[in-house]
Amino acid sequence: MEIVELEIAGHDWKSLRCGCGRSAAHLAGDLLKLARAQSDSDVDRVALDGHFMVSPSVLMEPALPMVSVALAALADKTSLAARFTFLKALLFIIAGEGQPFELARQGRDLPAECAAAAQGGIWLLYREVFSGLTMGAVSCAYEILTLIDADEERLDRVRVAAGARLSDDLR
Repeated sequence: MEIVELEIAGHDWKSLRCGCGRSAAHLAGDLLKLARAQSDSDVDRVALDGHFMVSPSVLMEPALPMVSVALAALADKTSLAARFTFLKALLFIIAGEGQPFELARQGRDLPAECAAAAQGGIWLLYREVFSGLTMGAVSCAYEILTLIDADEERLDRVRVAAGARLSDDLR
């Protein structure tokens, strides 16, 4: 867990406003618990809903560091259950479209910032597609790629090459 631990420690969580209305300081511990989770039941004990995103698609400040933590989890030795949860969180973030009004007034575009941060981990996501660990993880990684990789020809080649590893709706 060294990579995830280093990435979590590299962010000032307490200065970020969490979706739950508090400081995001508590998220550091929750993300570390998730990264260390070994089973679905361990993952279920970590509640991320309402912290980095609220309502269907409004990103909160912790979303940006969550992108780098999720990518670090893909680079680290995390369990299948934890990897899939980090992938799902990353997909929700990248698909997010809104942000708090105060961030917009500051001239920020949090959804664009998160997408740009995720592009830095594009090859981790491609590796995830071809890992074939689970259809859910493969499909989730591919969906993220469709949102952040502008190279449509490469995406099409990957879709064809991944074949049955992808869910039916993505083939």
